[in-house]
Amino acid sequence: MILKYYQKIDDAISYLFSSVCDEKKLIKSIFGKKKIVYVDIGTNEGSFFEYLLKFCTFKKVFCYEPILRLSSELKEKYSSKNIKIFNLALSNKKSSKKFFEYKISSQSSLYKQNDVFKSLKDLKKISKIKTEIFDNEFNDYRKIDFCKIDVQGEEINVLKGMKKNLKKKNIKLLKIEITFTERYVGVKSNFNEIISFLIKYDYHLISISKIKFKNNRLLLMDAYFLLK
Repeated sequence: MILKYYQKIDDAISYLFSSVCDEKKLIKSIFGKKKIVYVDIGTNEGSFFEYLLKFCTFKKVFCYEPILRLSSELKEKYSSKNIKIFNLALSNKKSSKKFFEYKISSQSSLYKQNDVFKSLKDLKKISKIKTEIFDNEFNDYRKIDFCKIDVQGEEINVLKGMKKNLKKKNIKLLKIEITFTERYVGVKSNFNEIISFLIKYDYHLISISKIKFKNNRLLLMDAYFLLK
């Protein structure tokens, strides 16, 4: 009888608390009405930035998008002097690399897709693009409130290129796409590596969103990391 009573309480509690992250509430709880400095690495068509514009105010915005067509469209759309658009990919090395551009632009990557999603494998073209290092781009070590990283398999290398800024505790909140399966050739799950890397710089995982499954197994999610 007692066990049944506690089970009912447990069931009630599970319904009282949300099973999904309200990203708007999360971000507002951290920054309030503050004008933030925002860095968007892998902006693509700008959908997440558009989402933020609904409830955030910005002091400065820096967007990095390697697809020339998309970066040009972003420059036309956002003409404010406080919004800077760069036709660059970020990594852990300054270099020139192959870039696989797919018809569904959000799937484009420095890596070739494997067979996880055959329907998304419609390759548009392969080109050479420039990669730069975050610490070179932000060598004045300005304070950055929020940085989003969504780069289709290159997340850990982008983070490695941020070491100096992370060490100086210049970035308060990170949002990173985490993968749990090999979506791109030669790119393993980055979950453990990213967690281990960020712990060294006093970041802790505070929330997750946009969880995707395939065959009932975790495929990917977005993870929020806050500086302690």
